[in-house]
Amino acid sequence: MRTRVGGFGLLCFAVLCLGNSSAYALVTAVQTDSIGPTTPNWGPQTPILAGQNPLVFNKFDPSLGQLQAVNVTMAFTTSESVYMKFTVPNTITLRSANASTPNDGPTVTLGGPTNGPSSTLLTGSAPVFTYTVTYGGAGQTLPQVFSNNPNVVQPGSPFFLTPDGQPNNTFSTFNGSKSLTITDPSQLALFTGTGTFGLPASATAGETHIVPNGNGSAYIITYAGVTVSLSYTYVPEPPSVALLGLGSGGLVLLSRFRRRKAVA
Repeated sequence: MRTRVGGFGLLCFAVLCLGNSSAYALVTAVQTDSIGPTTPNWGPQTPILAGQNPLVFNKFDPSLGQLQAVNVTMAFTTSESVYMKFTVPNTITLRSANASTPNDGPTVTLGGPTNGPSSTLLTGSAPVFTYTVTYGGAGQTLPQVFSNNPNVVQPGSPFFLTPDGQPNNTFSTFNGSKSLTITDPSQLALFTGTGTFGLPASATAGETHIVPNGNGSAYIITYAGVTVSLSYTYVPEPPSVALLGLGSGGLVLLSRFRRRKAVA
């Protein structure tokens, strides 16, 4: 009698698996690709990034089951090289933004699959860093150089530059992250199939230097890099899920049979 009940329960379990396969969604291993720190403004057509941009990923293998979602995370970093030279008493200001867009810091953008229409998946921005120095007062020697390049100025020196209000940010860096889950069927189709696809990345940064009367010199150079992680959420084909359930149920029945045999 127990065997019949177990078999009926097993059948119900298999049907349940078939009818509610979304409960058995799986996630593939994470793929990653990156572009190291590069001077903006850069993009897919930048010569030094040939072979690195677009970032390349494997498509989802449809034989695994039905693709439910594409999970994308873009981690980006920016850093800045800053230099000022005073030849007369002055106040010099450097900003990592264009004068026409003073509130827009360095930006990294990830485009959609190269096998589809032009689109943007993710955009992340760093804050605008400002460096302001007044120098050349009584008792201060001229000319004088300020920088955050350790080959030019020793870290910890009063002439070592850090962003205004960030004395501990000795590398003038910012790290950010943006994530996206894609579930639209028309977009999922671009990630499904055999072979690979590309995700183009680009970065932009501005520079504003204010040197009153041209007495002195200054520059700010921004570097940006990006790492993209991608995985697929999918539901195995229903027959596979059902077989999984049958296999689990079979193990239960086998265990009961062995216990009965031991008792006999």
